[in-house]
Parts: sequence; structure tokens; C-alpha cells
Amino acid sequence: MAIPWSEPDFGTAEKRAVNKVLDEGWLTQGKETALFEKEIAKYVGSKHAVVVSNGTMALIAALLAHGIGPGDEVITPSFTFIATINAILGVGAKPVLVDSELGTWNLSASEAEKYITKKTRAILPVHVAGLPIDIDAFKGIARKYKVDLIEDSAEALGAKYKSKNVGGHGNTSIFSFHMAKLVTSVEGGCVVTDNSFVANKVRMIRNHGRQELYKERKHGTEYSFEGFGLNMRMTDILSAIGRVQLKKINKALKHRKRLVDLYKKELSGRFEFQEIPTYATTHANMFFAFLTSKNLRSKIQKSLFQRGISTRVTFTPAHLQQWHKRYFTSKKFENAENIFSRILSVPLGNKITTEQVEKVINALKAV
Repeated sequence: MAIPWSEPDFGTAEKRAVNKVLDEGWLTQGKETALFEKEIAKYVGSKHAVVVSNGTMALIAALLAHGIGPGDEVITPSFTFIATINAILGVGAKPVLVDSELGTWNLSASEAEKYITKKTRAILPVHVAGLPIDIDAFKGIARKYKVDLIEDSAEALGAKYKSKNVGGHGNTSIFSFHMAKLVTSVEGGCVVTDNSFVANKVRMIRNHGRQELYKERKHGTEYSFEGFGLNMRMTDILSAIGRVQLKKINKALKHRKRLVDLYKKELSGRFEFQEIPTYATTHANMFFAFLTSKNLRSKIQKSLFQRGISTRVTFTPAHLQQWHKRYFTSKKFENAENIFSRILSVPLGNKITTEQVEKVINALKAV
């Protein structure tokens, strides 16, 4: 595509960081990963950060660390990327789907509260597109019913809720460092928390059930494991890329906001945009989308494709997914379906230029 949906911005600094790791010879999880974790924790304001192989593994590790499994219910929105649902299913728990707000596209705490039962173990809200949820409201509900709050912040690194970074509000949150994110390590994820027990559990879970890395003992390497775990480790090569990218996050946030402001200014009156509540001090703008009519969306997609402009429909609700709908028979979520039927996401990324965005805007106006 002439104008990709989201292209990462890699330069000489990332190449130097990778070459340094290659030259030093330790390529798997090690020193670079440990430094990356410290820098993430410092940036978001959490006590702990544990890096894993991707955002989906971060979700699974967080759920397992909170002791969530078969027989447990986890409340989460239907309108989300499918990894949120897959993680819940992956630990054997039951996703209890809730409709989203039509304006913000996020789950509200008041709506989630209606679905709490004796089997509820956690609430897993999503910061859609990088727009913060009402964290205080969710924390209040979690305290009231004594359930865990785990934030799916995969799209929200850099977002701020009431002037404080998402991920720095005490409870467990996860991030993704996928290629389309503000900070990318190509692939990668992270669990942040102020809970030392949860952090230590995640460290164990990501390493086959062992907290520390393999070490040479008196009689050689010992393969002893204290609990259940998988291989969710992240390599030092990818962590080195992530460290460089994290240093650029403020620049990326400003760049994306400027382009989103341009989109909104030029397209105001033509489309509906995601509503931003006052508590959302900073929107991470992981992607930019708008609502239009279903018929016009099809025409727009076809027209932009012919011009070499990539678009996405973000996202198909879980209860409408081909495989997942078997779990949610007879379920209907009007707002999620409304958003899904009309949403279109257009190019936005750390590397996209103002000139490219102007071409997208002109293409949209021409439809």
C-alpha cells in the first residue's frame, strides 16, 4: 500500500541497539529485558513491570497470576480485539460480555456492575484505541464486590487518566508492543502492577514456572520449577528495540495527536468521532477511526483501496466472530453492533507524514 495503515518508525538507534546485543552474545531474556522493565515501570509509575513475548501472553499471564481459571467469570466488553476474549478462554474461565458505550466505544463501570455474580473473579475493561476508561469508577466497583480489576491497556501506553499514566493506578494492567503500537519491539507485551505477589507470579509463569533464569550451579544447570508456567520470555534483541522506542514515546504522542487533530478539523461534520471524556487527559491515539453509514463505509473502503490507502474495520465484536459466537448464543449488544457496522479506521502511525494524512483526507472528501 502507498499509505499503510500503521507503519513503525525505526532508525539507526534501533539498529545500533540490536547490533550491540548481537555483539555481546546474550540474545534471549537477560540484561536488556531487565532494563526495559525498569524503564517501563518508571515511565508509567508502577512498582513492577514484567515483560513477556506479546500482549496476548501478557493477558494470559495476568489472569493466571490473579488465580483465575475454570469456574470463574471475567466481565469484559464484546467490542474489543479478540485477544482479550481468547486470553480468558485460554485460562479456562468464562468471558461474560457486556455492551460498550456508543460515544466512547469503551465499557462503563455502571454497565459492568450489572453483570457481577457470585462467580465473578475479575473485570477486564479495554482502553479502546488508547482512550482511557474511567479507572476510578472501575476501581470502586472492584472494591465493592471484592473482585480483581485487570486493565487491557494494549492500545493505551502513553494515555493518561486524570493526568496520571494508564498503568500507574495500582492495579494490574497489560501493554502490547506490537508493530502498530506507539512503542513497538516488533512483538512484545508487559504486565505492570503494584502487587508484588502478582508480579512474582508473572515472572514465574513466563519462565516455565521458575522465577529466575537458568544458572550454572556447582554441578551444572538445574532445571527445577516451582509452579506452572509457559515460555513467554522476550528476547534481549526485541527488548533493545523497545528501549529505544520508549525514549521516543513523547514525540510519538505529539505526532499522532497533531495528525488526529488534522483529521478531525478537516472531516468535522462528515463523520462521528470517538467521544473523549474530561477524565481522559491524554488519548494515546493508537489508531484513528470514525463512524459513518454502513453503505458509505463500503464505498470509502473501495475508493481508498484503489488509491493505495489502507483501512481497517476495528473491531468485529466477540459475539459475532465466526468461531467465538458459539459461546454467546442469543446474545445481542446493540451499541457494539452499531459501532462495528459503521466504524472505519484510517492510516495513523509514528512514521506517517502530514502530506500522507492530507492525501487520505482528500480521498475521503472525494467519496
